[in-house]
Amino acid sequence: MAHDPMCATPGAYSMPDYPPLSSLSIMSILDDIPEMSYIYRDDGMLMAMNATCERLIGVPRAAVVGVFNLFANEAVLGPTLMQGYRSAFRGETQILPPTEVRLEKHRSVGIEVRSSVTWVETLLIPLERAPDGAAPYVLGIQRDVSALIHTRNENEAAKQQIDFQRDTIASLEAARREIEAQRMTIHALSTPVIEVWDGIVTLPLLGHFDAERVSRMTSELLDAVVRTQARYVILDLTGIAVIDTATSDHLLRIVGSVRLLGATGILVGIRADVAQTLVGLGVGLDHLRLYQNLRQALKACMREQGLF
Repeated sequence: MAHDPMCATPGAYSMPDYPPLSSLSIMSILDDIPEMSYIYRDDGMLMAMNATCERLIGVPRAAVVGVFNLFANEAVLGPTLMQGYRSAFRGETQILPPTEVRLEKHRSVGIEVRSSVTWVETLLIPLERAPDGAAPYVLGIQRDVSALIHTRNENEAAKQQIDFQRDTIASLEAARREIEAQRMTIHALSTPVIEVWDGIVTLPLLGHFDAERVSRMTSELLDAVVRTQARYVILDLTGIAVIDTATSDHLLRIVGSVRLLGATGILVGIRADVAQTLVGLGVGLDHLRLYQNLRQALKACMREQGLF
């Protein structure tokens, strides 16, 4: 039972018999440390290691104590640990960040080393400092952080993957916006409703016509007729080289829609072969106003308005 000198009767307290520190077993101390622990001599020789180290590294201490040398195995420990040990031998306590160790690169041990330990955090404590501060021995205590570093690396890789996916999505979104802008530009160019004179608009027709394009073209043309209060709508067919039943039907629908708004639809630029195709398809042209080119149609419209 421990004695409390503060509570003892004067003259009755006697110091218990403590064993001298010098009699304590260094191996007993090391083996009671739950982390990997070593003692190295200043010439680099491993002088002791604990049971935890023996278990985690997978090497019996009898095979390495007095055999493994720090300075002959710098490839195992790496530059950070080696610099830490050199500083510790100079008498400077060292706390080192996680450091990678490569136990498979040992050269002093004649047995195969199999260990899952690849990253360690290290505390280096100088022992028995000399008057000049140098230490003949250094106690190294290492915590295995391999799983922690592995998880951290996985998280970093996942973060990089997420960042890459985010950048890819941003690039795709930017490309989508650019394509959409280009599409709108193409749509605007494909239906260029032009107000050539007061009350007169023209629509040059180019390329192939499908239901979607005709619907958009008709909508924009009718909006222009209402906005400009146009009396004449000139459809310029100069850019159409081939016409079929669907295209001719689309043209007639556009002319009919224009007529419902009180404007007159006029077709210009019909080539001879296109005219023959229209007749062959049974499209009657008698009820349509036709001119050879845009100039003739404009002159006729302006004459009817008393402008020419």
